[in-house]
Amino acid sequence: MPLNIDFMQILLHMLNFVILAGGLIFLLYLPIQKFLEQRKQYFSDLEEQNRAAAEENKKLQAEYEQKLLDVEQELSEKRKANEKDMAEVSARTVKEAEQKAQAILQAAEQEAEERKTHILESAQTEISELVLSSAQRLLSDTVTPQRDSALYDEFIRLARQEQEGKRNE
Repeated sequence: MPLNIDFMQILLHMLNFVILAGGLIFLLYLPIQKFLEQRKQYFSDLEEQNRAAAEENKKLQAEYEQKLLDVEQELSEKRKANEKDMAEVSARTVKEAEQKAQAILQAAEQEAEERKTHILESAQTEISELVLSSAQRLLSDTVTPQRDSALYDEFIRLARQEQEGKRNE
C-alpha cells in the first residue's frame, strides 16, 4: 500500500461515520424536527385562534355599540315623554291650585261682605237704640241747661264706647 493508506480502514471509518450520523439523525435530528414542527403548528393555531377572537371581539364591540346607541335613543325618547308628562301634570296642578285660590278668595270676599253687612246692621240698630233712649230721656226729664249738657255728654260717651267696642272686635 502505497503511502500507507488502508482502504479498509477508510471504509470502516466511513461506515462508523454513517452509523453515527444515522444514529444522531434518528436520536436527535428527527425528534428536534418533530418538536419544532409541533411548536410551529401550536403557534400558528394560537395565531389563528387570536385572529378569530379578534374578529369576534370586533363583532361583539359593533353589536355593543349599536345596542348602546339604541338604549341611548330609547332613554332619550322616554326622557322626552316623561318631561312632557311632567309638564302636563305641572300645568294641571297649577291650574287646580289657581282655581282653589280663586274659590278661597271668592269665599273670603263673600264672608267679608256678610260681616260688613252684619256690622252695619248692628251699628244702625245700636245707633237707633241710642237715639231713642236719648230722645226718651230728653222728653221725660225736665229741660235744663245742666241736664241737656249731661245728656249730650252721656250720648257722646256711649257712642265712643260703642266705637271702641267695634274696633276691638
